[in-house]
Amino acid sequence: MAYSRGGIIDSPGQESNQGPTGYTLGKPTLCCKLNKALYGLKQAPRAWYQTLKAELAKLGFTASQADAGLFISTDPSKPAYLLTYVDDILIVTPKTTSSAAIKQKLMAAFEARDLGNATFFLGMDLIRDRTAKTIKLAQSRNIKDLLSKYGMDDAKTASTPANASIKLTKQGTPLDTQTHSYSALVGSLMYLSICTRPDIAQAVGALARHMANPTTDHWTAAKTVLRYLTGTPDIGITFGAGPPGLQVFCDADHAGDIDTRRSTTGYAFIFNGGAISWASRLQPTVAASTTEAEYISAATTIKEGLWLRKLFQDLSLDLHTVAICADSQTALKLLKNPIVSNRSKHIDVVHHFARERVARNEVTFEYISTESMVADALTKPVPATKFNFCRAGMGLS
Repeated sequence: MAYSRGGIIDSPGQESNQGPTGYTLGKPTLCCKLNKALYGLKQAPRAWYQTLKAELAKLGFTASQADAGLFISTDPSKPAYLLTYVDDILIVTPKTTSSAAIKQKLMAAFEARDLGNATFFLGMDLIRDRTAKTIKLAQSRNIKDLLSKYGMDDAKTASTPANASIKLTKQGTPLDTQTHSYSALVGSLMYLSICTRPDIAQAVGALARHMANPTTDHWTAAKTVLRYLTGTPDIGITFGAGPPGLQVFCDADHAGDIDTRRSTTGYAFIFNGGAISWASRLQPTVAASTTEAEYISAATTIKEGLWLRKLFQDLSLDLHTVAICADSQTALKLLKNPIVSNRSKHIDVVHHFARERVARNEVTFEYISTESMVADALTKPVPATKFNFCRAGMGLS
């Protein structure tokens, strides 16, 4: 009932021509003016957020500039962080006494329930090993429920989520979507790939491109992802202790999409051994060369890196320069030496901000071999040996 606790609304579209159940309007030309937010009203989410933000400000918390759902204590002597999603709040403090005090204040401000130590949040399992000093994020429950829903509990397992020898296209036998709920399945897989399973991000991204007109081949490919999950339901991202450390990998697969010949960008940000941000997405334009595809991928990765740097600053973590690993020497030369050539002069100016960021030393690039590229599995299907290397590199175990 969070939205109904939002503050007073004063903006267009706050009227309703239907009264509450049991209440009859005097005339058909009249309407009810809402003084408080209700579910279904487009302003309701913002009204609730403003109410929550105001109350948390009274408790000494301010919203992060990088993420409006993250609230940070303004008292440096008592560090605390509140991660919010609508009316779900996760409290992070170095001491249990601090979290207890915050809970008490929240309970006084809102009608809320204390669910104890966090073990489950937004569909994710939070598994803490105090002896090993690790925290693992997984979605075992969701995965097992999904496998059961599609009758794949005891299916033959697959070593990878996508077959490296098969390229998905829009051509093929149309799928009977009345019998096979392709969109629902891909939607469920997307949530897994966004939250804790970067290992299936490339496969799911390829499936999502065909939501409008899936074929039987796409359904088979989706079932392959399920067969992979059948053998890996408990895999999750593990974060270790120790000094904060960030590794960044970016890669591209040139002209990998058969239908459009667009390339795929893949990147992974690894913090203390576990992936905190990753992507596998089709590039917005067709790249004329491998160098251009890698260059566009680098620009996309820089954007994410600059946002993460801002987030780290809010968390009092020092990250002046983002160091990115790439496996294209020609693209790195183009980033570091702004020369004009027949191979690069046509590249859209929107991607050239990358050069400026490199020149300012806000980001740096380091060459690594393709064999060491962790983001390779985010750009295309790869053989099992390389896939396992990439999966481990992203902290999945």
